[in-house]
Amino acid sequence: MQAAVISAEWAPRPDYPLSEEERRTRTARVGSSVWKHPQVAVQELPDPVCGPEDAVVRVAAAGLCGSDLHFFETDADGYMHYPGLARFPSVPGHEVAGEVAAVGERVQHLRRGDLVCLDDMVCCGACEACRRGFPNQCEHLEDVGFTMNGGCAELLRVPARNLWSINSLRARYGGKEQVLEAGAVIEPFTVAYNALFECAGRIKPGAFAAVYGAGAIGLAAVQLLRASGGAQIAVFEHHAQRRELALRFGAHHAFPANGAQPARAVLRELTGGAGADVQVEAAGAFRHTMPEMEAAAATGGQIIIIGRDRNPAAVQLEHLQVKKANIIAAMGNTGHGTYPNVIRMIAAGLLDPTPMITHRFALRDFAGALAQAQTRQGGKVLVKIG
Repeated sequence: MQAAVISAEWAPRPDYPLSEEERRTRTARVGSSVWKHPQVAVQELPDPVCGPEDAVVRVAAAGLCGSDLHFFETDADGYMHYPGLARFPSVPGHEVAGEVAAVGERVQHLRRGDLVCLDDMVCCGACEACRRGFPNQCEHLEDVGFTMNGGCAELLRVPARNLWSINSLRARYGGKEQVLEAGAVIEPFTVAYNALFECAGRIKPGAFAAVYGAGAIGLAAVQLLRASGGAQIAVFEHHAQRRELALRFGAHHAFPANGAQPARAVLRELTGGAGADVQVEAAGAFRHTMPEMEAAAATGGQIIIIGRDRNPAAVQLEHLQVKKANIIAAMGNTGHGTYPNVIRMIAAGLLDPTPMITHRFALRDFAGALAQAQTRQGGKVLVKIG
C-alpha cells in the first residue's frame, strides 16, 4: 500500500530526563525534547494484516491537524515543535474516515462495507487511570498517527473498538463521498466536546464565550457553544479567512487576534463588563492568550486549555481566586460517550463539520497538502485517498 511516512532522528536533549520506558519503547513523552530533523515521503508499505480484534479500513480521507504540522516545524536546533507523545518512523493521520475492508473474528459491532470514523486514542483499559475512568490519561496510551501508523495511507489497521459507524450520516449528507468527508473531520469536534462538556462541564445556555484560534478545534468549539446556547461567542484569530469561517460556524463576532484593542477590552465591552463565562484556548499561544483570558474571566468563569504549546505562561492566580474562576486543562477525545454524541448531533443537524474543509489533495501530493496546511490560511486540509 502507499503511505506517507515520517522519519526523524532520536536525539534526546542533554537536559531531558529520559525514562526507562522511553528508552525501551522509543516513544517520547515529550516529542519536542527527543525528535529532530523530521522528514516525510510517500512510499510503499506492506498491507496490514487484520488481527482477531482488529479491523482494516480502506481510508477515504484524512485531515491534517495542527499537531501534524508541529511534527515538521522545528526550532533552531532542529527539534520538532510537537510537545506530546510521538514515535517514528510512523504514518501520520488521526482524523480519518473510510470503509471497513476486513474485520477480525471476534469483532461483533462492525461489518465489511460499514462507513466509519476513527477514535485515535488506543487505551490499555488496565492501568490505574483507565480503571478509574480517565481513558485520555492512559499510562500506556498508543495514539494512531503519533505512536502507531495512521490514516495517511491506503489502508489502516486499528483495534475495532476504536472505530465508530457513521452510517447514520447517510440520511444527512446523501452521497458516500460526502459522508466520508464529514467523517474525516469529526475528530476535532470530539476534542472540543471532551474539553467543553467532560473536562469543564459547567457550561450553561446563555454563556458569554470567547474562543482564541479558529483552526479546526476552535471552529468546532464555536459550533458546540452555539448548539449549547451560547449568548455571545467572540473569536480572536489572526487570519481573515478563518475569521470568516468562524462567523459561518456560529460566532457572533470575529476579531483579529492582534487587533487595536486587546481581547480583554473587547470582551468587557461585549458583555457589559461581566466578562467571559467560557474561554477556550485553541491557538496554542499561551504567552499571548493567557494574560487576556485571565483579565477577561467572569466571576465563576472557566478557562479551557486545548491548544498545545511547549512554552510556559505566567498566570496571576490571585485574580482567578477572587473571581472563583477555573483553569481547566483538556486533552484527548475518547470515552464518556463523546464520539457517539458528536455523531448524533451531526445526524440531527445540530453540527456540520463539512464547511471547514477548504482544500483537498491526493495522497501522492502529501507535500503539497502539508505546505498548504502550514500557511494556516483557510480551513481544514484533507488528504483524499479512496
